[in-house]
Amino acid sequence: MIMLPTPADNASMGPTLAATEASAPAAEPRVTRLLGERLELVEDLWQTVLRSECPPQQAERLLRMKELSGRIDGGAPDQASEAATAEIVQLIRDMDLAEAIAAARSFSLYFQLVNILEQHIEEDSYLASLGAHHADELNDPFVPPLASQTEPATFRELFSRLRGLGVPPAQIEKLLLELDIRLVFTAHPTEIVRHTVRHKQRRVAALIQQLQKSLLLNLDDRGNLRLQLEEEIRLWWRTDELHQFKPSVLDEVDYALHYFQQVLFGAMPQLRQRIRTALAANYPDVLPPSDAFCTFGSWVGSDRDGNPSVTPDITWRTASYQRQLMLDRYLAAVHDLRDQLSISMQWSQVSAPLLESLEMDRLRFPEVYEERAARYRLEPYRLKLSYVLERLQLTKQRNEQLAGAGWDVPHDPRPSQPDFAQGVMPAPPPPELHYATVDEFRTDLELINDSLQGTGLSCEPLENLIAQVHTFAFCLASLDIRQESTRHSDALDELTRYLQMPIPYGEMDEEQRVAWLFSELQTRRPLIPPAVQWSPATAETFDVLRVVHRLQKEFGSRICRTYVISMSHTVSDLLEVLLLAKEAGLVDPMAQRSDLLVIPLFETVEDLKAAPQVMERLFSTPFYRQLIASTSPTGKPLQELMLGYSDSNKDSGFLSSNWEIHQAQIALQRLATKHEVALRLFHGRGGSVGRGGGPAYQAILAQPSGTLNGRIKITEQGEVLASKYSLPELALYNLETVTTAVIQNSLVTSHVDDTPDWNALMARLAARSRSHYRALVHENPDLVGFFQQCTPIEEISKLQISSRPARRKSGAKDLSSLRAIPWVFGWTQSRFLLPSWFGVGAALQEELNADPEQLELFQQLYQRWPFFRMLISKVEMTLSKVDLDLAHHYVQSLGRPESREAFEEIFAVIAREFVLTRDLVLAITGHQRLLDGDPGLQLSVELRNRTIIPLGFLQVALLRRLRDQNRQPPMSEEAGKQDSRTYSRSELLRGALLTINGIAAGMRNTG
Repeated sequence: MIMLPTPADNASMGPTLAATEASAPAAEPRVTRLLGERLELVEDLWQTVLRSECPPQQAERLLRMKELSGRIDGGAPDQASEAATAEIVQLIRDMDLAEAIAAARSFSLYFQLVNILEQHIEEDSYLASLGAHHADELNDPFVPPLASQTEPATFRELFSRLRGLGVPPAQIEKLLLELDIRLVFTAHPTEIVRHTVRHKQRRVAALIQQLQKSLLLNLDDRGNLRLQLEEEIRLWWRTDELHQFKPSVLDEVDYALHYFQQVLFGAMPQLRQRIRTALAANYPDVLPPSDAFCTFGSWVGSDRDGNPSVTPDITWRTASYQRQLMLDRYLAAVHDLRDQLSISMQWSQVSAPLLESLEMDRLRFPEVYEERAARYRLEPYRLKLSYVLERLQLTKQRNEQLAGAGWDVPHDPRPSQPDFAQGVMPAPPPPELHYATVDEFRTDLELINDSLQGTGLSCEPLENLIAQVHTFAFCLASLDIRQESTRHSDALDELTRYLQMPIPYGEMDEEQRVAWLFSELQTRRPLIPPAVQWSPATAETFDVLRVVHRLQKEFGSRICRTYVISMSHTVSDLLEVLLLAKEAGLVDPMAQRSDLLVIPLFETVEDLKAAPQVMERLFSTPFYRQLIASTSPTGKPLQELMLGYSDSNKDSGFLSSNWEIHQAQIALQRLATKHEVALRLFHGRGGSVGRGGGPAYQAILAQPSGTLNGRIKITEQGEVLASKYSLPELALYNLETVTTAVIQNSLVTSHVDDTPDWNALMARLAARSRSHYRALVHENPDLVGFFQQCTPIEEISKLQISSRPARRKSGAKDLSSLRAIPWVFGWTQSRFLLPSWFGVGAALQEELNADPEQLELFQQLYQRWPFFRMLISKVEMTLSKVDLDLAHHYVQSLGRPESREAFEEIFAVIAREFVLTRDLVLAITGHQRLLDGDPGLQLSVELRNRTIIPLGFLQVALLRRLRDQNRQPPMSEEAGKQDSRTYSRSELLRGALLTINGIAAGMRNTG
């Protein structure tokens, strides 16, 4: 049996923490109706599948647990709630392991079906918003001003509002022509759902959508759809949710690229069309942004910070794989165009440039001419596209050869030396028949488009393809290299010791390092001798820069032109990479030109504070300014800087981290303006609030005025990819709202960030919050043990979900070695969600203790300052997901007896801070209950909070038994029982991991 505390034990879990909250107001009618209607379908499907797939008694017990969870009121538990909880506990106590696993799987399935349901509701709401507003409504004086608007705006709404505000066309056009939005997909967070299961989810989502739109079908057809849906969910039920093996880096590449194949490739032309249509309706004379105003990057296959599996060969293969995917898409699109463009020269004019290009193609491809000329003699567009297809095929063949050969094997089929011994001179090199650059391919397409337009025709598929080529090129997504700063300094130390320099690099102070690095950067003399046997780490550090150089030569600079240095602290951290890049041929000291943009990642609070001083030293150096000017397409110096949300939060807490990042942006922008440097800020946001996550629209609007200027770069991590990009309209919604937020923040300036009193207040709050957070997390000697024992962190590390280790240093058990992602994951699973709110209440209360009238100021800041509103809104959302009664159960059941007193003290500190933070957030927002301002989200969270309770109890029971098994030989659940059986550690671990899956699905969040 799975052992749990008796119902009487649960009474000791502490007083109800939300007993005074009032009942929720009625949710927004449309959201309530949609959720109610569709939830009924999901629950009916779920019940049908359980009854068909589980033994009858087991299915009824699982359905009973679901029914009981619906009776639990997490806000104000009453006698009925307590009775329901007690019965759930007893049901779990009576389960054997097999039934416990079935329960974990069933609730995981339920939550994943609800997630699909909510994605469709979000998608439908977006589609409704596209046609919901009229111009007179958009300019309604009672609509909140743009400077304080929090609801996402569509292109049409935004441009109409801007026109109403009198924003001049020239100002909008200037911004749009400089618009530069980059979304970077990453793989290192804990993406818990298998690729196979994601495929099942997409099938189910498509069938649900068909069923919801099939009201006009007859009953038989609707019945068939329903049967298909049930069958697909049953296939899903019989599919293993857990990864069978630890995914390789290339597995992660395949997973990330799926979103491009299935959704984004088709979505980008639609995004382009929507912004052009909205501009035409409101600013008809304004030029639209370039087709590449929104592009993509990737860390998958190139981020090697702490991941030994990412090698130069893997990065090369990733680039080849991405180009292969794009070439396949382009080949299919050009095939379709050739079928469509059957225009005859007898009935339509053809431009002279196109006819000239056909003559050139005839000379280069005589075989194609012989094969196709008779068929397409009077159909010039089809003939031209036949040549384009041939060149694409040759490009694909070359790509396959390069992928197989590897990055360190020069690809040159010609002999390197003439064979004079045979008396034969080598043949001249053949002309390149493949597309050496994407520009050549785009030129051919534009030649066809120009000819069509010259005769008054247009071809939407061709225009879409040209837009896709602008956006994705041949590389699909630019690869960002990332490496930790000490890898470069260690490599240079080994190099200088080999060279027997008077002072090895590792013994230089910062000033000596900077002077030596600048000196070496400006000389032509090679520094790294060839044919030396370096240590593996140093050899790989050198090779990474060499593979970047090779990638740029073969694929063009766009494939890999940025190098992120994690844990950047000093000026030398940047110069080290530039020096190694010079040795690899990426920096030309004489021309003062660089083909690599080096990006410092400032992660800790101390590094964020020191960032302006570091960049001041570099911007003041003419040589460095010339290097960053050479990387910019405009010729103006361009510096990209990355701000780390995850580690700064783990270091100092939520409020302090957000404030220091906010302040760093302002200081860095002022510095860049002073030195006439264009700044692009790269926000390393995670999926959870504890790592910078949350609604992107509000987060972008909360950026300090004047820091974006139409440029932003944002990471898209983990489960965020599935929630944002799994459905076409959902992807368009995210892309449109990110773009409108950037435009809005860049044009509608606000000076509230410059209010001295508000800044002084926030500085005090940040300092107090940081002190309170660090007192618990970093200064309490029992906190590490508390986290390891009272959360499933050790079991999370056993999930086969990432190619990256959970810790930066193997074997280390301290917090400094633990990555921010599993840190947040563990607190989320145990329902504390501590990194997203702890310390906020104490800081606010200390300010109120000094001056109780400050509450009115907090309320004003919440209404008037986007940054403060974003902070409080994120805290409110995460507090609504906290369940301290359940969290206390983790502490009591999983903490070892010798630590009980210390752990109870820690829990008491957390519980007091929760109540304080919740009460102050409610006072500031004016809400009666958390999330009263967003009834739809409130309804969703309350549904999940209730239904997830059985999974929490199941997880604790399995973790406790598993950890007991780890301390002694396998044993039966209850000795002396006739049906007792012995469970192995692997069986128990499997059950525990399945509950982790289910809770992650229910919380819609991992790390």
